[in-house]
Amino acid sequence: MTDAETPPAPWYATHNIFAVLVIALAVVALYATSPLHGAFWWSDAPRHGLNGIFLKDALTELPVGDPKGFAFAWYAQYPALTILFYPPLFYVTSAPAFLLFGESHAVAQGMVALHLLGLGVGMYALALAWLPPLGALAAALVLLGLPEIALWGRQVMLEIPALCWLVWAAVFAVRHGRTAGTASLFLAAAVLLAALYTKVSMIFAIPALALLLLRARGFGMLAERRVWLAALLFLAGLAPLVLLTLQFGQANVQSVVEIVDTAASRKTLEGWVWYARALPGMLGWLPLALAGLGLVASLLGRAGAWRRGERTMLVLWVVVSYLALSFIELKEARHGVILLVPIAAWIACGLVWLAGLAGRAQGPALAAGAGAALVALTVATEAVPRVDGYEEAARRVAALAPPDSTVLFSGKRDGSFVFSMRTVSGRPDLYTARADKLLLTVAVRRELGVGQREDTEEEILERIRDLGVSVVVAQRDFWTDLAAMARLQHVLDGPGFEEIGRIPVVANVPTEDRELRLYRIRGEVKPRPPSFTIDLPIIGRRIEGEARP
Repeated sequence: MTDAETPPAPWYATHNIFAVLVIALAVVALYATSPLHGAFWWSDAPRHGLNGIFLKDALTELPVGDPKGFAFAWYAQYPALTILFYPPLFYVTSAPAFLLFGESHAVAQGMVALHLLGLGVGMYALALAWLPPLGALAAALVLLGLPEIALWGRQVMLEIPALCWLVWAAVFAVRHGRTAGTASLFLAAAVLLAALYTKVSMIFAIPALALLLLRARGFGMLAERRVWLAALLFLAGLAPLVLLTLQFGQANVQSVVEIVDTAASRKTLEGWVWYARALPGMLGWLPLALAGLGLVASLLGRAGAWRRGERTMLVLWVVVSYLALSFIELKEARHGVILLVPIAAWIACGLVWLAGLAGRAQGPALAAGAGAALVALTVATEAVPRVDGYEEAARRVAALAPPDSTVLFSGKRDGSFVFSMRTVSGRPDLYTARADKLLLTVAVRRELGVGQREDTEEEILERIRDLGVSVVVAQRDFWTDLAAMARLQHVLDGPGFEEIGRIPVVANVPTEDRELRLYRIRGEVKPRPPSFTIDLPIIGRRIEGEARP
């Protein structure tokens, strides 16, 4: 089959518009069932949202004279930023949304939903290269309906945005392999760069995309000046990200090399089968079986109109990504979403082939119906983890704290509380201080090491007063196995504070935080200091931020 025989339909063709509308409906259903009011579950999620708000403030204030001072002062007030620890593209795209629609959890989640829409449409465009329109729609709906995709598509996390860009890089790579067009070549390089600037692990798919182009166009493409220009521009664009990772991403590098709390070390067989064992939970057994069937059907030419290198691309995508993920010591199912794009294509192939046994004409339609059923089933049965209580705590604090004072937070979900202090408290005069920063030195996670200050209870109380603390929000028994945190809890229970309220933490998943207690300091509240010194062991630095006016 040649390009002349099957010219691609224009983007505005009826079947394409229909597919986009159906995909959009699926995304709306997923967004509507997402936590939208501060009920963050994963610890990084509120930080990703807060990073975008930071950039929004930078856009409006334009601190060109002292950008470092601006950043340090901002962190001193809202100590949950991770802007330099992760690639910045998602935050760059989120900032205008916060500027236009306001600062809220719903807007942050809306940006993930927008990328989820891009992912679904991209999967449709990719699968359309091999399957009829309804079969390609089945691939898109299947991908959106997979439990792991639906989970991270309903959290403010980077997996879905990065995967969206990566799928479009594959779309343009396949198009260049078929047409040798210059625009598709440079678009593939640019969009792949966007994927890396969202989440570095998307780099695992590069060997598959490169082999696709070499097999589709032959080694003669290496003699083309445009190919080398695209490669040089890609490497030049990648250089800042490499420097940023080396400078601030030591924690991510450490997760590759060695961590003490790995789920399964690469030095063991368990480490190399970990993601294989996780796949049934990420997909479900029936979709996994359909993926195996579709892989075989595609390799035998029973499903899909494949061209040179395209089947190999999907296989290599999974193989290389799987090996890379298994080599990394930090193992979490969310990292495995990169495996699900080829798997969704194979599931669609399996559905089309099976449904085609009942009638070739009805096969794609039945496959699309099965994809839609999977989305509906996931929305109806896969509850999204949510943890409520922190937004209410921020509102209560806003009503209690005197002007220009500091709120001390002690608990697991500091990111959720700080995000809510920024977005719902309505009190830009308040600062938030974290007890773990005050008394401990924690390297990313407690499991990776923690140091403790030896302050007495009297010294802890004095340090709290010196920060201008008026109100404390504390998770009961938080890390009280550590002597410093046990002393803090004893101080809060002592004569220097009075308990003024309790807020239940309500979750639909097991959590260690069940209740937040509110305390008010007795006596006069000291003025907030003009500057704050904060340790950042994640990058081995100490910063000092001036109080924001």
